[in-house]
Amino acid sequence: MKKNKKDLPNGVPVENIYENTHILLYVFYAIAVASVVLLMVNQ
Repeated sequence: MKKNKKDLPNGVPVENIYENTHILLYVFYAIAVASVVLLMVNQ
């Protein structure tokens, strides 16, 4: 569901509206989980 320009606050361009989760979010979660696993394995 796309947001209309009239629904946005002032100063927020339409390009800043994201409908899906960004791929880098999954990458950061994977790095965080891997680092915790490495810390637990190397105790």
